[in-house]
Amino acid sequence: MIDSRQEQLLGHLLGVLDDSEQAVVEARLKSDPLWRQELAGIRRQLEPLDACRCQFDPPRGLAERTCQAVASYVPRNGHAAQPGDHAVVPRREIPKPTRWFEPPCWVGQIRLADVVMAATVFVAAALLTIPAIQHSRFRSRVVACQNNLKELGQAMKLYATGQYGFFPRIPSQGKLAAAGIYAPTLKEAGLLTDDRWVLCPGSPLADQGPLDVPSMEELDAASPAQLVAWRKSMGGSYGYHLGHVRDGVYQGTKDLNRSHFPLMADAPAGVLIPGYQSDHHAGRGQNVLFEDGRVQFLTTSRLVPDNDDIFANDDGDVAAGKHPDDSVIGPSYAVPLIYLDNPH
Repeated sequence: MIDSRQEQLLGHLLGVLDDSEQAVVEARLKSDPLWRQELAGIRRQLEPLDACRCQFDPPRGLAERTCQAVASYVPRNGHAAQPGDHAVVPRREIPKPTRWFEPPCWVGQIRLADVVMAATVFVAAALLTIPAIQHSRFRSRVVACQNNLKELGQAMKLYATGQYGFFPRIPSQGKLAAAGIYAPTLKEAGLLTDDRWVLCPGSPLADQGPLDVPSMEELDAASPAQLVAWRKSMGGSYGYHLGHVRDGVYQGTKDLNRSHFPLMADAPAGVLIPGYQSDHHAGRGQNVLFEDGRVQFLTTSRLVPDNDDIFANDDGDVAAGKHPDDSVIGPSYAVPLIYLDNPH
């Protein structure tokens, strides 16, 4: 099975990527030696196609042989051919084979030029279809990701109805203080009925296989090493909002059905630095679930028209929002609060 990385590298070699995709691949090639190694392997596999870059003339006598072959066929019963008739060779004219299998007379006339021409046509067709296939696969993964977020959004709404209108709350400290705790919380409430909902098909995490969301009991009994691993993965491919601080007190978020308030999204890539957006969907953008249940694909991490970054608060920190409308989406392992040393 060809994964998304191989698709991007193949498109890079064939020159079928658009400018944004090409920039993403070139950046990864500069920073990741594994990508460079795999690119070299794909380039070696495509070397035999270099022989197909020349132009060739049709085989000599091809048209004459074709006309002779057509003339050797006659219509059924000897009548003049009519529209819709299928020409067949009369049974009496079919020579009996002298051995179990006798190849047609034209087999010995096939030349290397014929084979190369066929290969050239095949490569040209592949170059035309690869971009269409890539776009189709990209769109299918975006739509599948959106469907997962819609399922999670409905689960969030149902959870809020039984919690006085509040969505799953992230503890401000302790071993469960991570954005990904939303998934075990929904699972414990019986609202996360399929662990596949937390995996975006267009994310690198999905290439690693199925993901089991841990239960609250498993988290409580986990060793320190296992807990670290679960904090990184329990939220799957998606980030969850980190709540906000009001009057110096950390607050959860109440469902107000706001159309502008991001509740979840494709998790941001890399380290927790403002300005980074998701590396899902070939780095071309992220799906965002808003509080009213709407899901939208955004090519930037900033919302229009207020230019608010969904992955950072008003101070530019990846932490809890500065007010109730300041939503910050953090990846599974993100802690809602930033503790600063007192300089005095």
